[in-house]
Amino acid sequence: MTISDILSISFNNLRRNIFRSILTILGVAVGVGALSTMISLGRGVSMNIAKQMETNDLFTGMTVSGRDLDMDHVNSRRSILSPKDEEIVPLTDSTIADLKRMPEVAMVFPEIIKPASIQFRGKKINTNLKAVPCEMGVFHPFDNIKIGTFYKTDSDPCVIISKNVLHQLGFALPNEDIEHISEHSLTVIPVDSVIGQDLDVITTVFDPEKIDLLTSTSKQLPIKNEVTNLKIKGIVETNSFSSGMFSGGIFLPPLTCEWVPCIDLNYVYNLMNDTQDKYGKYASIHVRVKDHSLLKKAKFDIEDKGLHVFSIGDKLDDLERLFYILDSALAAIGIIALLISVFGIVNTLIMAIYERRKEIGIMKSLGATQWQIKQIFYYEAASIGTIGGIVGVIGGKIISEIASNIANHHLGTFIDSNIEYFSYSLSIVGISIVFSIIVSIIASIYPANKASKIDPLDALRRE
Repeated sequence: MTISDILSISFNNLRRNIFRSILTILGVAVGVGALSTMISLGRGVSMNIAKQMETNDLFTGMTVSGRDLDMDHVNSRRSILSPKDEEIVPLTDSTIADLKRMPEVAMVFPEIIKPASIQFRGKKINTNLKAVPCEMGVFHPFDNIKIGTFYKTDSDPCVIISKNVLHQLGFALPNEDIEHISEHSLTVIPVDSVIGQDLDVITTVFDPEKIDLLTSTSKQLPIKNEVTNLKIKGIVETNSFSSGMFSGGIFLPPLTCEWVPCIDLNYVYNLMNDTQDKYGKYASIHVRVKDHSLLKKAKFDIEDKGLHVFSIGDKLDDLERLFYILDSALAAIGIIALLISVFGIVNTLIMAIYERRKEIGIMKSLGATQWQIKQIFYYEAASIGTIGGIVGVIGGKIISEIASNIANHHLGTFIDSNIEYFSYSLSIVGISIVFSIIVSIIASIYPANKASKIDPLDALRRE
């Protein structure tokens, strides 16, 4: 028999019992679909989430301080925030200049945060003012402002507000899915009623006229509220992958933040304890590296200067190991699902042996070799694996698209991002189909050997 004869016999055998062949192919398709979907899920989650983390401030930024928090006295009277005197390094402008000279560093600026209340369109909430230099306009999350623009100088009398602050005020912009944004009702307002409009920033300042009340019986503090009017320049989208400095609030130029009056409790504390020179001008400094791969080196170099660094980014290696374990676990689940389909292939081919004993006996009596008989079953199994693999990959892709859309619909409001949870590639498709064919052929080895050993005389005698 020629190869074409063997192929013809194999396909005819599959068509002979088409219903059983379809069920076997569907079993393989389910296994291949599970395998390709699991691998693409692990690959998609690891690639897309890691990419988002690596490109934003969470894995490229760090907070530098001159104090080491004392974690040994959490349950004692001594505050967890009290610094260890022997490890204090003052943070000054010269410290910032020194950090800027590091080759790994892309951006350095002091973290200046002022508590305040804001009032807009009759609504008022408490938030924080965060001083961010205009050079941050090319970095996440300000490099992708779609509503309004980022300010151009460090003295512009304007602010950038985050979307979650706008939601806290009770407002939403057109085309937002307000049903999943907040538990409270939101009022949809046009963009031009936000951008360029006035925002009242309310801060607390000392009131010298009330200082004499400290010695009286009145419990009123010598403070008052000061209102500063600023323009809304743009709206930035922040998400759960942003660090504390950029996770939300009101962002404004450093010089603008400087002339917004506010009680600096840190300065008051240092002044009362005569430690302003000891602690330096700033409480902390934000450092942004050029690439997430440089974070660890920059962190070690900064710590060599006696400074203390807090960064989630140095956990990226642990995250990558977690993704590797996740990928392996999901792939194992898919492989198990595919191996289960092996039993269906074995069952189909063994049933075919009993049904075709006379046919096999005739072929062997006409000169067919054991290898040719085996090839018939190998080609049948390979056909089942090929068709099942193709159907499984297509089905897995369709299911993954549906699952991804559902996940983004329900989780998109929490992470403010449209993530492609499943990452199908030609390599995944090819590997899944080839693996399906190989597993199918392996499953046919026992039935093929059994068929090749049939004695033609015994087969014809029984028939």
